[in-house]
Amino acid sequence: MAEQRNSRLSQLPVMLALMLVCSTNVAGVAGDDPAGKPPTAARKVVVLVHGLKQDARDLQKLNDFLGRDTTLSVLRFGYKSRKDLVEDAAAGLVSFVQRKAPKSEVHFVGFSLGNLVIRQYQQKVRKQGLQLKIGRVVMIAPPNHGSRKAVDLNGPGALYFLGPATRQIGVGFPQLEPELDIPSDFGIIAGGKGDGRGFKRGNGLPGDDDGWLRVETTKLIGAADFRLVKARHEKLDDHPLVHKLTRKFLQAGFFESKATRQRIR
Repeated sequence: MAEQRNSRLSQLPVMLALMLVCSTNVAGVAGDDPAGKPPTAARKVVVLVHGLKQDARDLQKLNDFLGRDTTLSVLRFGYKSRKDLVEDAAAGLVSFVQRKAPKSEVHFVGFSLGNLVIRQYQQKVRKQGLQLKIGRVVMIAPPNHGSRKAVDLNGPGALYFLGPATRQIGVGFPQLEPELDIPSDFGIIAGGKGDGRGFKRGNGLPGDDDGWLRVETTKLIGAADFRLVKARHEKLDDHPLVHKLTRKFLQAGFFESKATRQRIR
């Protein structure tokens, strides 16, 4: 009996350790745990931010692709893209990150208008002195210098169907631009035909374009890498190559390799 009791006592530390491990909340799948601690599995927290005419249910294919990577914890942020101004959406993104992953370094993937929401989010974090860590940013089809097509869609009908942010990336971009920070570590994926003419073939969009944005409009000085994917604007967020490039940049800081980087200086 004494030997059995001693054997049980010797196993007690192991049992306690196992109980501690089993009771730990592995919160990597959904940002930080309720106590505000970083993800236990040390996954990279990635927030997806959709574009115009979309909501939190969009970017599903991208979400599913990145979600299969066990090193990533993927979250989707939604805002009312047909009602919100960029600053409203950015304020919502601040609240979202503070609630979901306040202690983690958060990486972002934006599509179209979502990239400007991310850039204004970064300015809010900086100016308000918020202790929110910002990691890498992948910009998919970003209107980094506004949208020439949105300038043409400035009538009351277009604004009614597309929302006030359309004016902000069109005729109102000179007022919006100073409110946008440039990320410190980011890559850009643009859509186009690669023929110098684009899908619109010079019809109001000189040079290559994705049918909505000129390729040159997507570029931003400081980008660590740049890639052109041959696809229209509305197809880019679901494009398999875009998904692979996005995952690679989140992991390594470039789209293919260091040797093939296309920096924008």
